Amino acid sequence: MSEFMKIVLSLSISGALLMLVVLGLKQIYKNKFSKRWQYYIWIIVVLRFLIPFTPSTINIRSLFERVCTTVSTRMEESLESPEGLESPKIPAVINMNNKESNQPQLPTDEDENITINTVVQRPYNIYAYLFLGWSALALVLLVRKITIFQGFIQYIKAGNTEVSDIKNLNLLSDCEEKLNIKARVELYHNTLIASPIMIGFFRPSIILPVGELKDKELFYIFMHELHHYKQRDMFYKWLVQIVICIHWFNPFVYLLEKEVNKVCELSCDEAVISGLDDKAKREYGDTLIYFLKSNNPYKNSLA
Repeated sequence: MSEFMKIVLSLSISGALLMLVVLGLKQIYKNKFSKRWQYYIWIIVVLRFLIPFTPSTINIRSLFERVCTTVSTRMEESLESPEGLESPKIPAVINMNNKESNQPQLPTDEDENITINTVVQRPYNIYAYLFLGWSALALVLLVRKITIFQGFIQYIKAGNTEVSDIKNLNLLSDCEEKLNIKARVELYHNTLIASPIMIGFFRPSIILPVGELKDKELFYIFMHELHHYKQRDMFYKWLVQIVICIHWFNPFVYLLEKEVNKVCELSCDEAVISGLDDKAKREYGDTLIYFLKSNNPYKNSLA
């Protein structure tokens, strides 16, 4: 357990340090590299939180071993007599009746070793408590996230109405062909959402809010959501959720989630407008603003 907790703690520290490096360089690369590149650079930080591999020259886990060794050494020294000083003499009590001396029994070397080992081993018991507390909260957090996600999917599916408009379906098919997506993407309307979303890992579905949308607006929506599918964003975001469950005690993982979500949307926007002229770019921006200004009563719902 102690070795496992050392690995978790070392991953948490090294991941946070790497994250600080990426954030520190953000001002330099944010205007020089594409949003897609900025999106996937975070995968390195995510993997640093998950994969216990570090060059021997920068092994964070060795810090914990040094600390434990130092603590053990100091505790042993405190139990030994100070160097150069004699142990206090204990006077013998003489029994004149039995003519035998009753001298207090001093601890033997074997007893001292047992005492030292017992005391030295106590600090390591803290890893057992750390493991129990960490694993319990990590498991609860993971189960909670999965339960909320499943409830969200059921909530969405309960309000879905399949789109039967041939014109909209053909437009979606054209967008799939444009992005070279082979999977069949289903299309639904839903009164419970305020803006378009995509759900499904292996059977993707685009969910549209109820309302009149122009062909141009639908085209931009389809392209944006299909880019989410093409980039495998749901797998990426769930990988981040696993990091949060493992390193729930580290505040940097919540900042990591925020950064990944933000750059994810920007990377999709960049991909959509990369082939558009200035007028079309403005229309795409107007489409985004339209959904932000939506007065849908479910705007602040779970969706």
